[in-house]
Amino acid sequence: MVSELYPPDVGGSAVLFREIYSRVPVPITVLTTQRDHPPHPGPEELVRRPISTRRWGFVDPRALAHHFRVAREIRHLTPTREGVVHCGRALPEGVAAYLNRRMFGAPYACWTHGEDLASASSSRELSLLIRRVYAAAAIAFANSRNTAAMLKSMGLSDDRIVTVYPGVDATRFSPDTPGHLEIRRRFISQSGTLLLSVGRLQRRKGHDFAIQAMARLARKYDDLHYVIVGDGEERLRLEQLAQTCGVAGRVHFVGEVSATELPNYFSASDIFLLPNRIDNGDIEGFGIVFLEAASSGKPTVGGNSGGVPEAVTDGTTGLLVSGTDVDELVAVIGRLIDDTVLRVRLGRAGRQRVIQDFTWQRAAEIVWAAHENVARKDRW
Repeated sequence: MVSELYPPDVGGSAVLFREIYSRVPVPITVLTTQRDHPPHPGPEELVRRPISTRRWGFVDPRALAHHFRVAREIRHLTPTREGVVHCGRALPEGVAAYLNRRMFGAPYACWTHGEDLASASSSRELSLLIRRVYAAAAIAFANSRNTAAMLKSMGLSDDRIVTVYPGVDATRFSPDTPGHLEIRRRFISQSGTLLLSVGRLQRRKGHDFAIQAMARLARKYDDLHYVIVGDGEERLRLEQLAQTCGVAGRVHFVGEVSATELPNYFSASDIFLLPNRIDNGDIEGFGIVFLEAASSGKPTVGGNSGGVPEAVTDGTTGLLVSGTDVDELVAVIGRLIDDTVLRVRLGRAGRQRVIQDFTWQRAAEIVWAAHENVARKDRW
């Protein structure tokens, strides 16, 4: 496995890789970025090298030199064709795997998250490069049917696309975690309502619309607070927006929290919302956080775009919104605040769906079956 993102990095992709590759039935070697802090303990062998880069293309000689350096690391770790290289993304990790393959190295598979394809389409160079990487890949893992459709539009056939939904540890994300009452008391009274968002602070996530909705809802609900977990380039703008809207005292930016603490935030909340939208082609590929909220027994509010409709079953486990209409978002949140029975019904259905359909073990089995199929074909 080669990925810039791997725990202790935070974020959906890092979580996905760790949870899946720690469950496959053979020892896994992970080539990942150098970090100052120690990794999470696990069965994987972590090889830390300076593989991170902001230069993804081929035109810049420094970018090309970097890709060849990573390719040599891959060749060192998979000296024969009998291995299979799994890439966290087509760009940049897949470029090094592609170079290694061209030098008669191991076959490779690429993970696809949706937003990576949208990002590459904004550059002619990157668009051509990502198509080259996928053309030579043995298979592509897609995190949703929506992402799989994007891959098909690039010319990949059905037999080279494997859809693998993210999973959730339902024992870790549960309705009553040990520390949730302490989190709840930190922000609201016993009878108050706590809204929660978890995710990187990016425009497409819809935190700005949620803050605008809070300004309207605060006029009606006295003890309503909104907690935002995560950090990113939008933080300053969002803090200023909360100030401008007059809800700075009710919108709480807590930044990134530890993996141990995160389940307590989900369990402490009443409603999880991330009213995402498409922003200049940038989309939400799936959204593990919706499943984590559902596993915690919480109703979810998500944007009706990208892979989110596959994570949130509208009307059954949560409610979908356009992500572009504040009036609509205010109405949906207000409906959930007022209707306790509906909140409980959606939350219970969401947790049941996670337990039934979204386990990490199931995801790991799909990945391993695809891996074995590639390895078997390449040996022949």
